[in-house]
Amino acid sequence: MGRVVEVLHFVLLGLGIGAIYSLVSQGLVLVYRGSGIVNFAQGSFVMVGGYAYYELRVGLGWASVPAVVGSVVVGTVLGALVHLLILRPMRRSSPIERVIATLGVLLSLQSAAVLKYGVSTLSVPSALPTRPVEPFDGATIGLDRLIILIIGALMTLGLYVLFRTTSFGRVAGAVAENQRAAASLGHSPDRIATTNWALAAGLAALAGALLAPITYLQPTQLTLLVVPALAAALLGRFVSFPLAFGGALAIGVAQSLMTRYVTVTGWADSVPFILIVAYLALRGTSLPLRSHVLERLPSVGDGRIRVLPAAAVFLVFALLIGLVVDPVWAQALTVTMAFAILTLSVTVVTGYAGQLSLAQYVLAGAGAFVAANLVHAWGWSFLAALGGAMAVSAVLGMVVALPALRTRGINLAIATLGLGIVVFSLVLSNYEYGGGDTGILIDPPSLFGWEFGAILYPYRYGLVTLVALTLAAIAVANMRRGSAGRRLLAVRSNERAAAALGVDVFAAKLYAFGFASALAALAGVLLSFQSVNVIPAQFGVITSLLAIGVAVVGGVGTIGGALFAATLLPGGVGTQLLHDADGLERYLPLVSGLFLLYVLRSGHDGLYEMNVDLARKLGRPLRRLLVRKPSAEPAAGVPEAARRKPEPVEGATLDVRDLRVTFGGVVAVDGLSLQLRPGEVHGLIGPNGAGKTTVIDALTGFVRPAAGAIDLDGRSIRSWSARRRARAGVARSFQSLELFADLTVRENLAVACDSGALLRYVTDVVRPGRITLTGPALAAVAEFRLTDVLDRRPGDLAFGQRRLVAIARAVAAGPRVLLLDEPAAGLSDEESRELAGLIRSLARDWGMGVLLVEHNVDLVLSACDVVTVMESGRWLTTGAPAEVGTDPKVIEAYLGPDAHDAAGAGVPA
Repeated sequence: MGRVVEVLHFVLLGLGIGAIYSLVSQGLVLVYRGSGIVNFAQGSFVMVGGYAYYELRVGLGWASVPAVVGSVVVGTVLGALVHLLILRPMRRSSPIERVIATLGVLLSLQSAAVLKYGVSTLSVPSALPTRPVEPFDGATIGLDRLIILIIGALMTLGLYVLFRTTSFGRVAGAVAENQRAAASLGHSPDRIATTNWALAAGLAALAGALLAPITYLQPTQLTLLVVPALAAALLGRFVSFPLAFGGALAIGVAQSLMTRYVTVTGWADSVPFILIVAYLALRGTSLPLRSHVLERLPSVGDGRIRVLPAAAVFLVFALLIGLVVDPVWAQALTVTMAFAILTLSVTVVTGYAGQLSLAQYVLAGAGAFVAANLVHAWGWSFLAALGGAMAVSAVLGMVVALPALRTRGINLAIATLGLGIVVFSLVLSNYEYGGGDTGILIDPPSLFGWEFGAILYPYRYGLVTLVALTLAAIAVANMRRGSAGRRLLAVRSNERAAAALGVDVFAAKLYAFGFASALAALAGVLLSFQSVNVIPAQFGVITSLLAIGVAVVGGVGTIGGALFAATLLPGGVGTQLLHDADGLERYLPLVSGLFLLYVLRSGHDGLYEMNVDLARKLGRPLRRLLVRKPSAEPAAGVPEAARRKPEPVEGATLDVRDLRVTFGGVVAVDGLSLQLRPGEVHGLIGPNGAGKTTVIDALTGFVRPAAGAIDLDGRSIRSWSARRRARAGVARSFQSLELFADLTVRENLAVACDSGALLRYVTDVVRPGRITLTGPALAAVAEFRLTDVLDRRPGDLAFGQRRLVAIARAVAAGPRVLLLDEPAAGLSDEESRELAGLIRSLARDWGMGVLLVEHNVDLVLSACDVVTVMESGRWLTTGAPAEVGTDPKVIEAYLGPDAHDAAGAGVPA
């Protein structure tokens, strides 16, 4: 009986803290339902509410209730201002950029609190009665926690009723779903979003005022309350207030029970996030659906290495470190260079691969932890320990990447943040493993007997760090120019299109996280080995958030941006510069946060791009040194050999029998059968909504059929992935083109020509080589007259040219079967006629089987050998173009049941 009472006691304690989480999570749901983004700054609003209550209650001597009300007002006004001044001007930015803006708000508010209050804890009297009560015999809880639980339940009920039964709630839901559609109906998205931000910040401030007397006031501790709240909101899918409330209570109870019954440090903080990551992995999808919205992404560099300028910069820094600066500045340069390696890791995983990782600094700490233990406990040399740390961190990074295989965007950011906390809680801050405040003792590092410990030899240590940074930058630049970099940028730009060209999206993401984690480990080792002891606990989660923030400030898609970003991280050059100005280095985190908000709000791509733009205006000599040039081979004409008719491909027959595709209870395709033969153009037409694109999605592996057979030369491919089908010769184009906007036309074609060899992920880091297009790709360039635009990006081309590039990219690998999804959409009549000839050539001269889905019926009837007609997901008829064009059933399907008299006129274009 005593054990049951004890369990009930800790359950009650967990419900109290879970109620606090619920107030914060309800605010997250509010912001998401009002503006469609996840607010990582919600924890900083809790902090603001706590300190506002402290100032009003202790500083001004207000009574408890007015102090609580005042803190809620402060939070409400702050939330409205954040939306109006920061998020509203960014309404046309991508969701990822707006989420990073909330990180900027978090960093700015926390830095301001640290400047004013320091990092020590402050106590404040409770606004609620704290006497113990006994809801169950022997199970006690503070009355204040019970009241907080009731407040949380009432707030949840109120929000549920507000959004379920009122016009405001329905409009807010419509705004979060589609702002343009809601605005077209006369609703103001800005008003709804501002109201929700104000309410969310007010709830967070209330949580801070109620929580401050329980946990005491400390900036980082209160800010990180957003993490369990994110987990709770995620369980509610950021739309359900009751589910978020239940999730918050469950997390609070789990943490309370873990604290009591699990002796291993860190499990109380870790278990909820392990469950959340598992939930995301199980619930997510491997590839985004057709409804996935393309986002504006930061610009990327081309990876070109200008040897002479790079060598000159290296020599200048080597001379500065070795001969000019004093030891203090040598250390500052060393820290900045080590941080530059860390921001390079952000460039790889976020800038190139488009995966928002919030755990890079924690991964750096993991590398430092591994290297220190290898040196201290196993007696390994520095170089061997460094290699071991990078290898272990690469594997750990791939583990962190596992959620990226099933989720993306905001959910991935939450998953990586949670996993970062797991690693920090279980390992880095664990006294048993990490040595606590004293850390892990290490010997001074040396290379082949040459000692370069930072304490005795700061200049040597700086030179080693400079060499490491140079090698890391060269490796990243090489990777960007090689097949590996093109795969990452293809995945970043459009996962569906990348998979359709045979890119292994999973492998690309794993590689990006693994490579970035190895770089982070290198940075962590160089940062921590400057001392005689390594303290893993210093690699906290907040600095991981700061790392992504400053990387965006510098320019997250460029190597130069990573170097700029490193100067804004604490302890380096920026700190030393401000230190000489009356201790202003304390303001560096605040400056970094505010600078991040400025860069995002202004729409710039970072400090590096801003300086490059300035360099362009300074004149041609300087521009030759700094401005990016095309990384690929120069645009020479296509070789004459490629202008001959292409060698025929080994054609294949694609048999589709009784295909059925459903989405929930909706049947999109029902019982379709068709056969696509080599050298034949088979048209697939039907009214809007007939299911034509869904057929292509099913045949290429983007949609899983509910029933039916899909055979390629008699072999079933129904269970194959999109990538495997592409490798087998089943290629497609997309209705919306889905070209890789960050790559040139030549690079787009090179992705299609890529053999997919995994070894390139290793060799490209050392020797990327130049782009070599295959015979089919060169023939496609000639056939579609793309010679003069090879080194231009798709966004710089006319729409008709972009259509041709999309088809040429699908043809570049020499597929056996080609599926074209409305290739003539948006083309003029003359361009459509030319396209019809090109499609006929693909079947006649190349030997492909071509399936043509097109609304332009004239093009279909002129280009196709066979035409299949669909209506409402079902097969209607199949026959020669002339027969189909005059079939009364087809005419009725297009024009309606009163159109029989027009049968002689044929199907209209």
